[in-house]
Amino acid sequence: MLEVRGLTVPGWVRDASFDLRRGEILGFAGLVGAGRTELMEGLLGLRRHSGGTVLRDGRPVRIRRLEDAVAAGIAYLTEDRKGKGLLVGKPLRPNLTLLALDRYGRIFIDEGKEAAALDRAVEEFDIRVKSSDALVGSLSGGNQQKLLLAKTMQVEPVILIVDEPTRGIDIGTKQQIYRFLHDFARRGGSVILISSELPEIIGLSHRVAVMRSGVVTGVLEGDAVEEGEIVRYATGLKGRDPTRQPQGVSA
Repeated sequence: MLEVRGLTVPGWVRDASFDLRRGEILGFAGLVGAGRTELMEGLLGLRRHSGGTVLRDGRPVRIRRLEDAVAAGIAYLTEDRKGKGLLVGKPLRPNLTLLALDRYGRIFIDEGKEAAALDRAVEEFDIRVKSSDALVGSLSGGNQQKLLLAKTMQVEPVILIVDEPTRGIDIGTKQQIYRFLHDFARRGGSVILISSELPEIIGLSHRVAVMRSGVVTGVLEGDAVEEGEIVRYATGLKGRDPTRQPQGVSA
């Protein structure tokens, strides 16, 4: 589904390569500051990146901004739902459709179509709200997160990148999000999961890429997807050395 080769995000990530398979959840593990979020933001055109090749279904794509990623079937759920993901001072409806406004009108927004989309999202994602006119800031953290996920899915991606999707939410909502990600992959979609919770990474992922100091130090699968092995790659006991320059690159 997706191949990334030699992507560098200046100051954060160096020479990163990985691939994502159809129907797979690929976890990204690492300590704080390892560069996981910055790698994905560079891939999506949200950060300046240099070098590297990105292929979708074996064909090269050039992603310079988020709109290019959406056109390639890639959507991103940010880790910062209040700062970057949602307009907390606005009602649910404009938040839901913000990424896909072209589907709701060219010059004027079809408010009836928007309202119908919100009704479907509230039911599908179990967003619990007393009124559709309520401000997003009045929702619980779990319901805000479900709204953010519904908003992300408005562009109908085949590849979904989720960054800390269950941070700061209750256990019931966590289980709902886990079930959604599992079902999305089961239907043939592909997921990149960034999480600081190792049980979450291990429980959901088919394979796990581990990063340390801006470098992908290893990709684990099968019996190797366990806490001790992930920690070894994340702390430098095993895997690629981040201090070593790639061949042909000077320090």
